[in-house]
Amino acid sequence: MKYTLAIDIGGTFTDLYVRDGNGRTGSFKAPTTYGDLTDGVFEACEKAAQAYNVSVSNFLADTDRLIHGTTIATNAIIEDTVASTSLLCTAGFEDVLMFREGGKKDPFDWDVEYPEPYVPRSLTFGVEERIDAQGAVVTPLNEDTVREKIRRIAETDVDAVAVSLLWAHVNPAHEQRIGELLDELAPELEYSLSHEVNPIIREYRRTSSTAIDASLYEVVGDYLTRLKERLTQAGFRGEPLIISANGGVMPVEEIIETPVWTVDSGPTMFPVAARELVQADLGHTDVLALDMGGTSLDMGVIQDGTIPRTREAKVGDNVLGIEKVDVKSIGSGGGSIAYVDEGGLLHVGPESAGSDPGPACYPQGGSDPTVTDAAVVLGYVNENYFLGGDMPISRDAAAAAIDEQIGAKLDLDTAEAAHAVYLTATQNMVNEIKGVTVERGIDPQNYVLSGGGGALGLHAAQFARELRIDDILLPENAGVVSAVGGIISDIRRDFSASHFTTSDQFDFEGINQTLTDLSLQAEEFFSRVGISEDNRLTNYYVEARYPQQSWELQVPLPADRVDSDVQAELVDRFHEKHHETYKYKQLDQEIEFLYWRVEAVGKSETDVATADTSESVETARHEQREAYFDDELRSSPAYRGESLSPGHELNGPALIDTDTTTIVVPPNSTMTVTQLGNYHLSM
Repeated sequence: MKYTLAIDIGGTFTDLYVRDGNGRTGSFKAPTTYGDLTDGVFEACEKAAQAYNVSVSNFLADTDRLIHGTTIATNAIIEDTVASTSLLCTAGFEDVLMFREGGKKDPFDWDVEYPEPYVPRSLTFGVEERIDAQGAVVTPLNEDTVREKIRRIAETDVDAVAVSLLWAHVNPAHEQRIGELLDELAPELEYSLSHEVNPIIREYRRTSSTAIDASLYEVVGDYLTRLKERLTQAGFRGEPLIISANGGVMPVEEIIETPVWTVDSGPTMFPVAARELVQADLGHTDVLALDMGGTSLDMGVIQDGTIPRTREAKVGDNVLGIEKVDVKSIGSGGGSIAYVDEGGLLHVGPESAGSDPGPACYPQGGSDPTVTDAAVVLGYVNENYFLGGDMPISRDAAAAAIDEQIGAKLDLDTAEAAHAVYLTATQNMVNEIKGVTVERGIDPQNYVLSGGGGALGLHAAQFARELRIDDILLPENAGVVSAVGGIISDIRRDFSASHFTTSDQFDFEGINQTLTDLSLQAEEFFSRVGISEDNRLTNYYVEARYPQQSWELQVPLPADRVDSDVQAELVDRFHEKHHETYKYKQLDQEIEFLYWRVEAVGKSETDVATADTSESVETARHEQREAYFDDELRSSPAYRGESLSPGHELNGPALIDTDTTTIVVPPNSTMTVTQLGNYHLSM
């Protein structure tokens, strides 16, 4: 039997999703192990191997493809455990990371300090050189000063160097020479060159992404190298593929070369899963995608089947600079801690109990009441079937924490206090969901709510009612939705270059040479990762603007080369895109084209097994339990998810227990198992 695996490391659990050679799927969870994240990965693999009745070594030896997502880069930046990094830039521009694009949020508030730059000013060094916007050398690189600065850097406690010079994306000669000097004079230092990391026109964003990239070489490289070695020793014969920030997956060696692509990459997979599943099952292309785990709620809006990307993503106070899937995350999940302040007001989050010690119901000594504890007290989560019964939890411990720290302070009984925590957490998240929908002019009533995570099934129906959404589609393996997205996502890498031209004086020769060079890079990528000719897809894009505009719009190219006809269509496409975005267009204005991109996509095979059943839905019922509906505890039927089959239908109130999540089906709603085995809730 051959297997495809996807592993996603979250703040509380490490998720594993498996698809075997017959298209059947399975999902497994293990607590995230912060001492060594690979331990949690192998614990999840051991669970899967046991389920398939094989040894771990045979399980991994029979694995054709392994996709992995991790938050190690994001966590390293937030926790300030990245490598000490220096910056070499053009002399006179040493403050680019300090002043950013205006410096601070409120530049007129003199009491607010500038945030600390990503690289300290004391480790930033200017070098004598200058290249202009056309790529001409104005001031030759002074190699003597570069050698001096490299020696000074080598004498400090620095592990990496970011090199970002003015207009290096147009002419990288000076950056390339500095790289050669670093190899010669300080071979022990890792370094990143901005024209290789992020060749865009905006100086701060290019410099920021390059500095972040350089600082991550050690932490990302060490982890992925260790993971690959452990997998190889355990029997895996392939090349791990790593989830990237742009919504695809890349080979581990490619990621190690440019680790900035792992920053905030974990949440990029669930919109992929939500889009593919909703389109396949319900035929809808407008999706509100959510992923609720133990520590956070991730949100994305898919319109007309398009997963949006953004260059505005931040990590801490710093703009990431690269184009990534547009996902907003908030600190609200199953592990969010509830408390009552001195004024008697109930709060939930953003602090999380994590996986250790975890919620009070976990057998690990936690004492703070959390959203998970509330769900256990309310009867939504079965204490005897958490993680399929692999992890014992205590309803009594959850009730004691809720009663002591919430109920006693608000004069509520245990169930009422738990329900208050549940509703408060739900309303907090609904308010944030409105921020990415209603506040952007999007009516969520017209969307299908989909996604997953271990906690989404507990809240999805309540979200839908608050947002007046009619349809919810949760994957069969909803508890590991990001891992699901990893398996069905494409292998993807972007190749880009800057080349300025205008619609009035279009540089056909220069642009076509740029596109040819980028296409060759894409073909080399396909060959390196073994994508067959039939599964190769190459998309072409350009970023353009009207003169004097601050921001560009991305427009797809109608062909891989530009002649006069293609150029005319490209101009029309930009005008229409501008009208679609800003509600006006200026047909008499010339257009400036700045940034060209080739997207190399290796298409993934997403076939899944389907089945029908003639058995009654009652065969899946495994118990009746008291659960909180309509302000009271009611005896409600609970069903085993793995025993439900396509065509089965449940009327609420009901509960669905699976190995990785619980789905609440409230009164006045219906749950139907689709032909693809997913859960369709109709409100």
